[in-house]
Amino acid sequence: MKIYIRYLMFRLILGLCNLLPQRFLYFIAIRVADLNYRFFDKKGRAAVEDNLRRVLPGAPQARIDKETRWVFRNFAKYLTEFFRFRHFTLEWFRVNMAIFGMKYIEDAMAAGKGCITSSAHLANWELGAAGLSIMGGKKLTVSVAMHRYGKINDLFMRERQAMGLKVVDMEKDAAKQMLRALRRNEVVGVMGDRDPTEQGVMVNFFGRPCRFPQGPARLSIATGAPLIPAFCLRRTNDSFSMIFLPPIPIPASGERDKKVQVMTQMFADVIANTIRVHPEQWGVFYRFWDADWKPE
Repeated sequence: MKIYIRYLMFRLILGLCNLLPQRFLYFIAIRVADLNYRFFDKKGRAAVEDNLRRVLPGAPQARIDKETRWVFRNFAKYLTEFFRFRHFTLEWFRVNMAIFGMKYIEDAMAAGKGCITSSAHLANWELGAAGLSIMGGKKLTVSVAMHRYGKINDLFMRERQAMGLKVVDMEKDAAKQMLRALRRNEVVGVMGDRDPTEQGVMVNFFGRPCRFPQGPARLSIATGAPLIPAFCLRRTNDSFSMIFLPPIPIPASGERDKKVQVMTQMFADVIANTIRVHPEQWGVFYRFWDADWKPE
């Protein structure tokens, strides 16, 4: 029953997001987020606060409270955007998204091995993938964690596919599908900061050990495709900066597992540096260093 109610809630949000203007949706999203922050999601609030204390060591409680509230608000904004994907035309992207570092993508494509873009749960990562597809004209295969409840998963999949993204299940045939895409000299997108599979590698993240997915590094080593960090960050006026950073270098020597460890640590450092600058956009509502975390 709880899952079905959640599904109906998403259907309601989808309907409203396709009827109401975006600015009004932001207004509603902020009010709902504030209520959720104050009264309803105490577990999520505590987790976000705990994460931010590690990101911002020594910050006063007032700063932690402020950043936590904005994590809730920015995630609510992200949801309204997710359910309006089909409204975001090429013209919308030209007005609302600036792309930086596209040279790294173009250089990778010129080399003929495709490229791997890897991001974190910052701001609107899925809108960034859509922007690369629509503005950059790139064929994009993205690996995502599927929702356990079929109707909710189908709803999410329809919105992603509406933006021209090819979506594959990260726990099934994602590796095979991404290998094929890279052989076609296309772009693949994977999330690099969440490992629900318990098969990741341990890295140092904000001074503590944490498990990160090893797939992006292994895929890069196996194919020679550059691993390019990518972040779609929200500006204060709710437009976006899509930022591609220099590829993570593949170590010249060493066993494959060691190379994976080195590359994953380098990528974790890039994510940490980005989160330090934009802590209010890191939409993670569980204790990130909790080894027992499971996806819902």
